[in-house]
Parts: sequence; structure tokens; C-alpha cells
Amino acid sequence: MYSVKKLNFDEAEKVWLTSPNANIYNNPFFLIKFKNIKFYGIFKGDEILCCWPLYIKGKKTLVPDLFYYFGPFWSKKINTIPDHSWLSYSTKIYETCLNKLTKHFNKIDFELHYTLRDVRVFDWWNYNKENLRFKIIPRYTAIVDGLNKKTENQIINDYRYVRRYELKRFAKYTNDIISSKIDFKDILNLYYELIKINEKDKKLLENNLKTIYDLKNTNLCQLLGYRCKKTNKIVSISILLFDNNSSHLVLNIADNNWKKKGIVSWATHNAIIFTKKRNLDIFDFNGANSPQRGDHKHSFGSKTRLYFNLKYENN
Repeated sequence: MYSVKKLNFDEAEKVWLTSPNANIYNNPFFLIKFKNIKFYGIFKGDEILCCWPLYIKGKKTLVPDLFYYFGPFWSKKINTIPDHSWLSYSTKIYETCLNKLTKHFNKIDFELHYTLRDVRVFDWWNYNKENLRFKIIPRYTAIVDGLNKKTENQIINDYRYVRRYELKRFAKYTNDIISSKIDFKDILNLYYELIKINEKDKKLLENNLKTIYDLKNTNLCQLLGYRCKKTNKIVSISILLFDNNSSHLVLNIADNNWKKKGIVSWATHNAIIFTKKRNLDIFDFNGANSPQRGDHKHSFGSKTRLYFNLKYENN
């Protein structure tokens, strides 16, 4: 009754365009820019019910660096499935795909969008084989929604007091910086000033970051960069990715000296307002799981959304 077949990007794109779980990280038009991405479709007859993108490295499927919610998305038919039928329906679809994938890959790593919170089928997979079960990891993101219904002042009023205070305090510095074009080397220089990363992981990170950078100023990506007039140094960089409803904050980095002045709050606010001006309703911080930065993201009046990372390994 159900079958799994490889899809080309055009086939997957048709499903994505009307999927209730569509987001930038499973957008075939976005993913075609990256290497080692394949799409599988789960069919009932000739009808595609669910698409599953995979980033394949040998016998493993992984979540690419800088990605969130990289996993299956459903066709619009999901909207017609009543709640009392969802568990049975989704179990059949997921199990059909897992039966296929576990024969070809000994490690499967993916994430579900926060609109897909039912993970029971993965919890029950190989229930009696403890060493072959999925590891289910709850993760959290922070979203600011309803942007199209709010004025900028209303958005600011939803911020915690400390963020509002920083915005007011930073006003005296705005004449000292200018918007600036960003070179890829500017991103790497500032990133590595702030974040330590081993040489082994650098290449994959930089490849993905370069692919995203090359999409700048398209309908998929925007770079917001600011330079100090006095030193000519780049002091803040924000990278946003866009899908039909949301913007996603891929990267938000700032010079340490300017951090003390409050530039992070100012740049984050600018990114939120930029999202609103694009008529997108949701600003997604893409994860709020760091002990240092999770609460900071929620201080912008954001709501918590639970999503799941799922891992299977057969050694």
C-alpha cells in the first residue's frame, strides 16, 4: 500500500509549497544549493504523502551545520486527517520510511519542525531492542510572532525592560556606525574572534556558511552588517533566512567591545523589524538552548516552541 521512492527536487518542491511543515531548512530550492542532499518520498499509490530530505555522509544521515528542523515535511493532506486518525496514519508513513532508511544507513540524525510534536512512533521503534531505539532529545526555539499585527512600538513594549533600556542607551552610538556590505572573510574573522572551533569541524561549517552567504540579497537570504566609522571594522553581522511565513536568525555576532555598548540588542531588534517589513509574521531565533543565550532570546518577547532532535544508531 505504501512505498518509498527517491524524488527529484522539483517533485519535492511541489509538496513543500503547500506543506504545513514547510520551512527554509527543508525547502528543496534552498537545499539544492548544498552537496549530498537527497529526497525520499513516501507514497500511497501515486500520491506523495510525506517528503524526507537527507544529508548523506557515507552510511550516515546528519543534520547539516547551521540547520534547524531538518527532517520530514508532510503534504497538505495532513490538514484533512482528523485527530483520532493521526497516530495510526503517521505511524504507517513513518514506519514505511524507517524500514527503508535503516536498511541503508547505520546512523540517522534529523529534527522535526515544532509543528510536528508527536514522536511516539520513534519512541516505540524497536521497543524491545534497547540498543537499537531512537534517542529523542527535546529542544527549544524562541519565536516572535504576530509581527504583522503590531507596530514597532508594540513590538518593543513586549521586550523585557533590560532590552528596552539597552535600545535607548544605544541610541547615542548609532551615529558612530553605518550599514555595510559584508565580505565572507568578514564573517569568518568576526566569528572566529568570538567562537573557538577545532580545525576538523571548520571546513564543513565554512562550506555551509559560504553557501548561505552566496544567497545574500535573494528572496532566501539577507545579510545585515554594521561597520564602525572610526575604525572601519565590522562590528555586527546578522544573517537571516526566509521561508513563506518566517525569518530565521542563522547567525548573530558582534564585536566584544561593541557588545558592552548594547549592539546585540540593537541589531536583533533591527532584524526583527526587517522581518516585519518583509511582511513575514514570525521571527525565529533558531534555537534557545544555550544557558548563556537562551534567556536572552526570550527577553525579546518571544514564545517558547518545543521541537525534537532524533538519533538512531546501529553499530
